[in-house]
Amino acid sequence: MSAAFGSPIGGSLFGYEISKPNTFWTFSMLWRVFFGSSICTFMLSIFLALYTGSPFSLTDAATLKFGELEGEENTLLDIPAAIFIGAICGCLGSFFIYVNINLAIWRKKYINTNVKKILEAGFFAFVTSSVFFLAVFLRRDNCKNQLDTED
Repeated sequence: MSAAFGSPIGGSLFGYEISKPNTFWTFSMLWRVFFGSSICTFMLSIFLALYTGSPFSLTDAATLKFGELEGEENTLLDIPAAIFIGAICGCLGSFFIYVNINLAIWRKKYINTNVKKILEAGFFAFVTSSVFFLAVFLRRDNCKNQLDTED
């Protein structure tokens, strides 16, 4: 992750997040992972600089490029929109946590055998795939055949 995004700290935090359920993670290991991520990002930057033909330029460190940003500047009108989006996302996040906690309590009470656990996983897989299929199916007119445009 650190090489892909050019961020050794992000790669280290991703490694910590992925291995969080493990009990062997120590603070000294975090420094080792950060050191490895830094070396990885630095070597990628050197190899990309050599590949592009500018060996003394270390500005392009990431392999994933998200394109160039237009020269449009932010204004003060962007702040209320950011606050509104943050408030909506915060409310949705707290609702998700509330529902997840209540579902966990319900699962602990009623889904206590392996058969019920398998049926629950199958039910959620079916519902999720159905919702995704219906979302595409309801918007199917967006993907019209471009060859049938005779006037």
